[in-house]
Amino acid sequence: MSRNNEAVVFSALGHPTRRAVLAFLRDRDFVKVADIAAAVGVGGSTLSGQLRTLRDADLVATRRRGTEIQYRVNLTVLDEAMLLLAALGGSLQKRQPTDQETTQEEK
Repeated sequence: MSRNNEAVVFSALGHPTRRAVLAFLRDRDFVKVADIAAAVGVGGSTLSGQLRTLRDADLVATRRRGTEIQYRVNLTVLDEAMLLLAALGGSLQKRQPTDQETTQEEK
């Protein structure tokens, strides 16, 4: 995942409705928009914007069935984001305080 795409992915993950959509799709394969809307409890126009953001971040994949577009979670991108967060957590635990931070703690 490129640095530019990392920002898009984490921005997309920042909204509770988008996280709810991903949680709903996590164990399902290609779901109709109406089913997602009912499960998440949002209207069609609101959901449309949220799904567009998830598509732009490559967090969902789509397929067309007739006039209908169906969605599923892109686990590859979601897993990459989780690995980036896990690595960040590990690096924060290992970080040593700077001299300035140590001096401030002593005061």
